[in-house]
Amino acid sequence: MPTIQATTKNEVIFKWKIPDTFTGNKNELVAIIRHSSATDGTAVWPDSTFLREVQANTDYVILPLMNGTYMVKFKDTNENKSSNAGFATINLPDDLPKLIHTTRREDTDSPPFQGQLNNIFYSSDNDALVLNNNDLIDDKTDFDEGYSDSIDFGGELLSSGEYFFKDKVDLGGIFTVEIKRILKTRGLYPNNTIDSHFTNIDEWTDFDGDLPDETNCIISFRKSNDAPSDDEIGTEVSTNDSPELILLEDGDKFLQEDSQVYGDFVPLENGRFTGRVFQFKAELSSEYTDQTPLVDELGYIIQFENRTESNSLSSGAGAKAVTYDKAFFQTPKIAITPSNMATGDYYVISSESRTGFTITFFNSSDAAIDRTFSYQANGFGAEGA
Repeated sequence: MPTIQATTKNEVIFKWKIPDTFTGNKNELVAIIRHSSATDGTAVWPDSTFLREVQANTDYVILPLMNGTYMVKFKDTNENKSSNAGFATINLPDDLPKLIHTTRREDTDSPPFQGQLNNIFYSSDNDALVLNNNDLIDDKTDFDEGYSDSIDFGGELLSSGEYFFKDKVDLGGIFTVEIKRILKTRGLYPNNTIDSHFTNIDEWTDFDGDLPDETNCIISFRKSNDAPSDDEIGTEVSTNDSPELILLEDGDKFLQEDSQVYGDFVPLENGRFTGRVFQFKAELSSEYTDQTPLVDELGYIIQFENRTESNSLSSGAGAKAVTYDKAFFQTPKIAITPSNMATGDYYVISSESRTGFTITFFNSSDAAIDRTFSYQANGFGAEGA
C-alpha cells in the first residue's frame, strides 16, 4: 500500500512500491498520481484529478499538501494501466489559527456557474460543468442521430474547455495569502453504448465504457499587484446581479477583459501566494473525445496566516504614535507591557488601526509622562509594498 506523510506545512511525500507480481522491466513503468478531495474512504480513481506522472522506479514523489486521497496506478510503454489503484489519505488540521478572507463556490450560485464559459456548459441533468460537443442540434437532419440518448451530448466531445470564475478578488493591498482549492470531479462516458458512440472504435478508451479515467480539471489563477480597474462597456447580457457579458452566437458567454495587468495563469495546488488582485479559472480536459469530466464542486478558500509584531519603545511626554513595520489586514489585538511605572501611573491607547496605534502615559495627576514600554500586536496578514 502507498504511504503519505507531511514533510512541511505545504508539502507531502507520497511513496509506493511496484508490485512483486510485475515481471516486466520496472524502468519502463511510469506512476500516474491523481487526487480526490474525499477523506472518508470513498475515493475512486475516475472521480479524481491528475497531479503528476513520474518514473515508477523512483518510489516516491513530493507533492503539494491537499487534504484528501492520493492515488497511484502504473502504466507500461504500451499504455496499459494497472487494474487497481493504490490509495493513501491525509487529513490534517491547520497548525495555527487563520483568518478566512474568501470562501468561494461557483457551483452553489443560483443558477450555478455564472462565469465565462468557453467550450463547456452546465449540464442540469448531471448538475455539473461538462465539455461541449462539436455538433449543433440545428445541423441534424434526423433528431435520433445523436440526440436519442442525451440532449446534452449529441456528438463528439471537445477535448478541452475553460471556465472563468464570475468575480476576481481584491485584497485591498499586496498581501501574502494561503489559497486552497475546492474541487470535486467525476469522469463520465456520456454515450457508453456501441450505438451511441460517435468516435472511431480505435479511439475508444474502454470498450465496456465503465472507467472514464482520462479526464481532468485544473484550477488556475493569475495575480496582479495593481489596484483593480473598471472598464465596463455596453454588452448584450447585463443584470444588476451579474457581470457584463457578451453573448456569442454559439451560446458561450465572453467576459469583457479589463485593462488590469496580470501575470500568467498558473495551476493552483494549495500554497502561499503574494498579490493584490486574484483571478481564477478552471480548465476541463479529456484525452479522448468519448469522455468528459463532471465538475461538481468548484471554488477556493483564501486565508491570512497569523502573525505577531513586537517592539520596545519610549513614549515621550505626550502621545506616542506607533506604526507597525507591516500593516495587518485588519486591526490586531494589542498587549502592552510598561516599564518604570510609578504608583498611580496609567496609559491610554487610541487610534487603533491595522497600521498602528497611539499610546499616552499619565501620572496620578493626569499629566503626560515619558515611560518605556513593549507592545505585542497579534493579527493576520502583512501588507507589502
